[in-house]
Amino acid sequence: LAHYSQDKELLRAFNEGLDIHTQTAIKLFGKIEAKEKRGVAKSINFGLLYGMGPRKLAQTLSISQAEAKGYIENYFKSFPTVKEYLESIKKEAKKDGFVTTLLGRKRYFDFKNANGMQLPMYEREAVNTRFQGSAADLIKLSMNKIKNDILNKNAKMLLQIHDELIFGVKDEMVENFAQNAKNIMENIYKLHVKLNAVVSTGKSWGELK
Repeated sequence: LAHYSQDKELLRAFNEGLDIHTQTAIKLFGKIEAKEKRGVAKSINFGLLYGMGPRKLAQTLSISQAEAKGYIENYFKSFPTVKEYLESIKKEAKKDGFVTTLLGRKRYFDFKNANGMQLPMYEREAVNTRFQGSAADLIKLSMNKIKNDILNKNAKMLLQIHDELIFGVKDEMVENFAQNAKNIMENIYKLHVKLNAVVSTGKSWGELK
């Protein structure tokens, strides 16, 4: 969202290494309440990427629809270019009949024949496709480069979960492999914001959390 919308506040937060959910909470609720409201800010940040409206946000946060609507309105006031960009995705999808991801993959929508129920659903999915699809592009690029550059008999790729990759690595190779994988993921594609990868190690998946 920061990359595409180029909202100054979002770009600043990411490029200065700040916690985006805390920064959103500060914008919406002030510094005093920011820590307590971080979870609310996180729901709003992700909700907007999923095309979430006041009704769904109200259900997610167990608040009134009016309160949820106020949160969203305040968010757009705090990050002024975001709303304009999200609306541009919908307009583009209706005009072209598809939405593209970062690497140019297309998802098609039949807006011309959409009924009253399908239209808002297609709009939400169009917004979501731009961001989720682009995130999928990045993780797939990373997987391919890691496979080609650093996987060997000492390291195997086990799982991919959203933006996470899990590897099985021989003990003596862990530190070196982790640093190389982190470097690949952080430099896989040049965006307007820095990509940041966090490394965790452990004997089981549970220990990584």
